Amino acid sequence: MWKKILDFVFPRQCVFCGKINPQGKYEFVCPDCIPTIRLLDGARCTVCSEPVGPGDMPNIHGCPKCAAHNYAFGQTLCLCAFDGAPREMVHELKYRRGVHILRDIAKIAKDFPRLEEYLKGAVLAPVPLHHFRALRRKYNQSELIAKTLADTFPNAGISVKPLLRRTRSTPTQTTLDRHKREANVKGAFSFRAVKVNAALSRDTRIIIVDDVMTSGSTLSECARILKKEGFKNIDAFAFAKRL
Repeated sequence: MWKKILDFVFPRQCVFCGKINPQGKYEFVCPDCIPTIRLLDGARCTVCSEPVGPGDMPNIHGCPKCAAHNYAFGQTLCLCAFDGAPREMVHELKYRRGVHILRDIAKIAKDFPRLEEYLKGAVLAPVPLHHFRALRRKYNQSELIAKTLADTFPNAGISVKPLLRRTRSTPTQTTLDRHKREANVKGAFSFRAVKVNAALSRDTRIIIVDDVMTSGSTLSECARILKKEGFKNIDAFAFAKRL
């Protein structure tokens, strides 16, 4: 009854088509738009998370798409393709202060095969925002996604720690090619050398968390900084991957 009252006073909308108060599995994606959520739950390249085949095929470590990269992280896992409803979910969270969308992100994460196993026992390190952008946005969307993952799998021994800071504001990566993306984030991060971070074992598995992975340049630059600090076991995660 309370849900119906809230839907009447504050109607929900499907992020993709705008349908009012969608019913079904998700709160903000209607049943007609669920097919636009393309889960990357088949075989993948474990380095760059590029799909390489159906679920009954084995994963591969390294593919032609990432052969030219020298990533500082070991492997990545992305949940869905950055198009359709997931693209609008990211935009809702990043640009429209739509923190409510995290409830549907949690549902996607919970249903994703082997995600809990991938995250188990790890420290999640969100990709940081520059403080000016964080002030405008009121939060770091990557940090909220990391906390959502920890809350979704409470028995997995996951913790979230702000290990990194962004030392300079960088232009958006969306219109840049691979080489310009790498140059754009080069030297843009540093290690947050606070006491709790300094005491963290360098053998701890760190997973860098971002909202979207395109070329992997941002995730790799963050991993490079952590490697420079002596961390040995660094992987990456993104909610969506631009294919």
